[in-house]
Amino acid sequence: MKIETNSSIALSVLRGSLITNPNGAEFYIRDFVVDLDNLNQINVSLINCEDGLVITIPYSDLKDAKIQFQGGLIND
Repeated sequence: MKIETNSSIALSVLRGSLITNPNGAEFYIRDFVVDLDNLNQINVSLINCEDGLVITIPYSDLKDAKIQFQGGLIND
């Protein structure tokens, strides 16, 4: 299956997805946030699969990461 250009989904659909960065570290998407001082940047909160720590990074930093879609949302 190929994703067509100019396709879109709600960011909430990605909650709970498994992210693997280029170094092999794995994270679950917890949520998406916008800093009110910088409305042009979407940030993503990630849960580190190894130690459970939550980090928040710019969504654009995930451009080289792999994503595995997972059903369901992560409960806080």
